[in-house]
Order: sequence, then C-alpha cells, then structure tokens
Amino acid sequence: MTDPTTDHKTMAQLLQQGLFHHRQGQIPQAMERYGEVLQKDPKNADALYYVAVVACQEGQFKQGVDLVRRALSLVPPEARMLNLLGQALDRLGQPLEAVKALDQAIALDPKLAAAHANRANIMIDAGLPAEALKSFDKALELAPDSPLELINRGGLLQSAGRRDDALKDFDRAIALSPDVAEVHANRGSVLCEMALLELAGGRGDPAGLDEAVASYTRAIKLKRSLHEAYVARGRIKLMRGDWPPGFADLEHRFELTGPDYKPPLPDTRWDGTAPRAGERLVLVADQDFADVIQFARFAPMLAAQGHDVVVLAHKSMAPLLSTLKGVTVVSNVADLESKRPLRWLPLASVPAVLMTTPETLPREPYLSADPARVAAFADKLGEAPFRIGIVWDGTDNPHSNIPLTAFKDIAALPGVELIALQKGQPVQDIRGVAFRDKIRTIDADTNADSDFFLDTAAVISQLDLVIGPDTPVVHLAGALGRPVFTAVPAIADWRWMLQRDDSPWYPGLRVFRQDGTQSWGSVFARMAAAVSEKLK
Repeated sequence: MTDPTTDHKTMAQLLQQGLFHHRQGQIPQAMERYGEVLQKDPKNADALYYVAVVACQEGQFKQGVDLVRRALSLVPPEARMLNLLGQALDRLGQPLEAVKALDQAIALDPKLAAAHANRANIMIDAGLPAEALKSFDKALELAPDSPLELINRGGLLQSAGRRDDALKDFDRAIALSPDVAEVHANRGSVLCEMALLELAGGRGDPAGLDEAVASYTRAIKLKRSLHEAYVARGRIKLMRGDWPPGFADLEHRFELTGPDYKPPLPDTRWDGTAPRAGERLVLVADQDFADVIQFARFAPMLAAQGHDVVVLAHKSMAPLLSTLKGVTVVSNVADLESKRPLRWLPLASVPAVLMTTPETLPREPYLSADPARVAAFADKLGEAPFRIGIVWDGTDNPHSNIPLTAFKDIAALPGVELIALQKGQPVQDIRGVAFRDKIRTIDADTNADSDFFLDTAAVISQLDLVIGPDTPVVHLAGALGRPVFTAVPAIADWRWMLQRDDSPWYPGLRVFRQDGTQSWGSVFARMAAAVSEKLK
C-alpha cells in the first residue's frame, strides 16, 4: 500500500526539481518533471500552472490560457495564476479580459509587482498613459530594483515629455543591469532630446549631444545587432554635419526590416566605382515621397559623370522624376532590360557610398515643372500681388504638423493670397479658420496614378513663396529652386541640422525653428515678419 505522505513528498520533490531546471533554463528537463507529477495527479494545479508558464514562454499563449484556466478550476483563485492568465490573454489580443484577470490578481495580492507592471503595459497599448504610469509607479514601489520596469516606465515618461525623470529611470536601470544594451540606447534617445531642447532654448551647445552618442556607442558595443542604435547615432552625426560616418550608420536601417527583408534586385550593389561600358546603374527609390525627392538630386549628378542611370520608383512618382536630366525612370523591375548588366543601390544610400559632405552636396535645382501645365495654371491663378503656397499637415511626426490657425498673421498681411497645397482630409480645416476667405484651393493632382506632383510642381512655379513643415511639398519646392520657409520643431529631423536658418539641401530654403517652449506661435510671428520684408 502506498504511503500518501511519502507520495505527496515525492510529488513536491518532483515539482521542486522541475522548478530548479526551469530556473536554469533547462526546459526539457523541467517539463519531464512536471509531466511526471501530472501523470500521477492530472489535477495537480501547481504542475498545470508551471506547464502553462512554459507554454507562454514558448509563445504558445492559447495553450497557456487553457492550462492556467484548468489550474484555476481546481483550487481557489491565486494571484500568480491570474497574473499569468492576464499576460497570455493580452498576447492573444484580448486586452479587456486581460485587465480583468490582472485586476483580480491585484485584488488577491496587492503586493504582486508583476501584475501591476503587466497592467501598465496593457494601459500603454490602450492609449491610457496616465493609468499606465500609476501601475508602473506601484510596481516599482513594490519592486524598486526591477530593471525592466524602470526601462518601461522611463520610456513612458520620455513620451510624456518628462525627460529628466526618464533619464533617472534609465540611469537606475543601468546601475542595476549595466550590460543591457537597449537601456543604453534609450538613454541616448532621451539625452538627444534634452540636448536639442536646450539648444532650441538658447542653452547649451552642440557638444551636449556627445553623451547621447556615447550612450548609443555603448549600446552597440554590448549588442552589435542593435541596429536601432546605429541609425539613431547616425542621425545625430548628420545633424552635426559629420556626414560620412552619419550616413554609414544610417545604412543599418535596412536591418530594421527584419529577417524577411530581401534586396530589391538580385544583382550586385553599386560600390561607388566608375561607370562600366554597357552597364546601367539602377537607383531604387525605396523610401517615402519626401526622401525620394530629397535624394533624387544624385541621379542627374551620376548621369553627368557617365553612368547610365535608371531610377526605379513607384508609378505615382515616376512622372515627376522623369524631369531629372539624363535619367531614365521606370516603375517596375520588369521594365529593366534583362540582357544588360546592372548594379543597383537604394537612392538614399548614394551619399553613404559617395561619402557626401555638406560641401560636396549637389545644390542646384534638379526637378522642373511641365511647361504646358505651368501655362494652364497661370491662367487659372490669374494675377495676384504675392502668392504663398501653404501646407500644414501630412508628416508622420505629430510634432511637425501645424494647426492651420498658425497662419493667421501671414494671412492678415496686405496683398497676400494663400494657395492651399495641402491634400486629403486636412483640407477640411480651411472651413474652421476665420481667414478662410484668404485661402484659395487649387484642383491639382487629382489623379495620383498618372500625374502625382506634376500639377503641384506647376502651381509652385507660379508662387512667390511656399511655407510648411517637413513634407513632400516643401521638398518639391526646394528641388524646383523656389523660395521656401520651413517650420521645424525643436526636436527636429536630422536633415535640418543644428542651429541653422539655411539648408545645404536647398539654397532657396529658410529654416524657422521652434524655441524651447515648442510653440508654433513665435515661429509664425517670425515668418510673418520675414514675409512682410519681402513685400516691401
């Protein structure tokens, strides 16, 4: 006859052995022990829970949910089980059910830090940062030495603009776990933002970015595959005018697309060497519209050097890019002649290969408007003393989008007519501003598949000035050689560099930067004054 006490001790020992292997990362051995327990006692809630933990660790969240629910059906509710259930439900895309489980766990054990932390992460995904912060604060009150929660809370604080507090969390996390590359990268990000805001406010100097670069470099040394850190470090170098190493770092952007990324063409990448007889150089326009317009300047330059340049671009961009001198533009790989040898390169990678500097950058206008369209829009526009094309929305960075009301002082200037170059839903903003009668809309680029940007280029050629944030329209005006005022946030993109009111990319462009308040009011007051000077 089996002694129940001995049998119970054996199962407890098996569970302990399983946990030992589990903690050592020896999952097969752990599962073997848990399996032995369940073979003897299929209703052992502890063993079911530990198997559920393994399932979730291996990404089998549906199985994990089923197992932990079986465990919960066998014993009174336990906080640890409900915490695991909440995590797994969240990963299965059921955040409401996940929060219910986590709230039950917290009700059973208010001191379970992991449940508060898991709840915080769900609140972030739900767009409830204040709730997330409360949960992170509670988690760290209970477990102040948790590097992961310090990192996560630091990221939340940074996104909320509390950069000093975020830096404290990142520094604390580094003190606890100095070899975690990602936290050094996060530290570099917040240091970069702080330095840029100080510069915008007239404090500090560009050397304040040195520490940010050092943090990214430490992250890279700890984890050579942390490509985000290379790209972020490269952007700082580009801001500071250190372009060759900056563009080299930026090349790591291709590694961010994941393991399924495939080069656009199977042929050899161009390495910057001289043209070869009979060979085509295919430049792949693989980025967004603004970047394609910005980097298209290199195509005619390379054609002038003797390369047979072909730009492979989306069909919506092909008509505009066809105005590049000495360049062939195609929209499909099938349009490339298969019998001729070729080498290729992403369009935005050309400056890295050429080791371009601000001094060697091609700066002359390189796109042009179609004369027939120019004439047609000249008739439509008629006469006006001073026309300003405006655009206010359309970037991926919400800090770069501008409320249309910011243009009110410019609209109030005598003799000024505003021409809306904005596309899409934001055009509806015109109805809501007091100066709507000063804004004229133009029916341009209605067929994106056949003539995208060609009408806009023709309209811009008739304007005295274009004003807007970092959008394709601003880049188009610059590429056409037209006067442009660009409104730039305090935490600006690398292409606008540091503390400059001009741009090496476009000779006719003036940069108007936010100050440390990050308000558009002073930016547009300065713009209005500059326009007033032009009117004299």
